Amino acid sequence: MLVFSRDLKNLLAIVLVIIAAQLWPVNEPRAQTRAVSIFIVRHTETDQSPPTLKLTAAGRQRAELLVQTFRDVKLTHIFASHTSWTRQTVEAVAAAQALPIVQLPAPGSILEGRPVTDETSRRAVIEPMAAALTQLPPGSVALAALNGENIFAILNQLGVPLAPGGRSCSTGSMCVPCTDNTCFPQKEFDHIWYLLREPGRAEPLAFIKLRYGAGWQRPARPKKE
Repeated sequence: MLVFSRDLKNLLAIVLVIIAAQLWPVNEPRAQTRAVSIFIVRHTETDQSPPTLKLTAAGRQRAELLVQTFRDVKLTHIFASHTSWTRQTVEAVAAAQALPIVQLPAPGSILEGRPVTDETSRRAVIEPMAAALTQLPPGSVALAALNGENIFAILNQLGVPLAPGGRSCSTGSMCVPCTDNTCFPQKEFDHIWYLLREPGRAEPLAFIKLRYGAGWQRPARPKKE
């Protein structure tokens, strides 16, 4: 069973206020810049039994929590990868904010001679999603639900550097440890990655990783030799 904090609804708003205060002093010209905010989440918990993945009871509960988490954030765009379970993750948020969900690549479209379905490679979303998020108009606030196989690669294409030499990323650092799913925490579903991007700038102005619910497993500490 998941356990959720009552104060989550204020968390993202507080983060945005802190970042704005640090980056955009009121009397400076840069205060007029309309940056782009991007929130990325992984799909919530899924039933791994064939033929098609679907959200579990815990996954549906976590998806509902996203509605409260983003209640005080006025989104302008909502994206999901082509899989049905990433779409299901943000459907309640989209309904609450009266926004369409843009899936990339679009289910049913033709990719490499075949229609896009849940069986299409999770890596197929990397290029179109990164392009869509990079090209968002100034002032946009977007939420994207993705898969473990593509999150780090998309973050990298949005300007988050890759850690050198396969190293891990320390807390608070701006990096991703890999660009595939070999280092992704497969049993964790509660991360939110936040980027503040300025049009024309390669590296994000800010990069923060948050959590929005309990139920995750703490990584085991390496054994001392």
